Amino acid sequence: MARIREGAARPAVSEAAEKSKRSRAASREEEPGDVVAGMIARGKTSTAGAAAFRSEPLQDALAARALVAALEGHKAELRRRGLFSAQLAAALQLADRIEHLLQGVAGAALDARGRAADAAELLADAAASAHAVREAVSRVTRGPDGRAAARAFGLGEAFNARRPSHVLRALRRILEAAELHPEVVADLGLLEEDKTALRELEKELARAPGADKSGESEELHEAHAALRAFFDLVAAKLSLALSGDPEERGRLWSLIPRANERRHTRRAE
Repeated sequence: MARIREGAARPAVSEAAEKSKRSRAASREEEPGDVVAGMIARGKTSTAGAAAFRSEPLQDALAARALVAALEGHKAELRRRGLFSAQLAAALQLADRIEHLLQGVAGAALDARGRAADAAELLADAAASAHAVREAVSRVTRGPDGRAAARAFGLGEAFNARRPSHVLRALRRILEAAELHPEVVADLGLLEEDKTALRELEKELARAPGADKSGESEELHEAHAALRAFFDLVAAKLSLALSGDPEERGRLWSLIPRANERRHTRRAE
């Protein structure tokens, strides 16, 4: 009798446990908007160490759509491992946002083609100066303690020498960080006359038509970094979820664009 009672009680306990498990899983499901914010935060963390990725935003946006569609047949297993439908929906929202922002950037680029020769020369000078400082900073801030300083100087942020907004932001980051990190300035050998020249370039470039689009540029970079974080999350979960099917895992991995990531770490001697 004792066995019968024990056996009869088990389904109730099992059912209660299953309900509790489903409840916990449901509570982890968030709205796509909340998940987008979480992905953006994850993307910021990825770039906080001055890591930079070299993939194209549009390529990644298109790849995100293809990847989400391809994951449809594995949703149950991925859900068990913590990848929920809300996260997939959030990735599609990020892809939409990137495409929308790129339309604005493309319009600014078309306007920029009409710049006079002297404005183009100014942009080239400013970009070369900013690039030189950024490269020098990367060489003297390779240790763990240097990551915050490198980030302050703008390393890890998108930098396209043909985009005035990128160059203007880079100059401003350099000038602001130079005041906060005198030890880095000393290592660079950045003279006061160099900083004066950078300030003049920043002022002239800020007056150029369409240059001060830093907000739009930063929003694009933010969304792109979030999408790359989503790719990393999916790749990690696929590594375990499909460990028994390496062929299918490889097929899905191939849908994720490979970015040439340059981590801000000390190179092996």
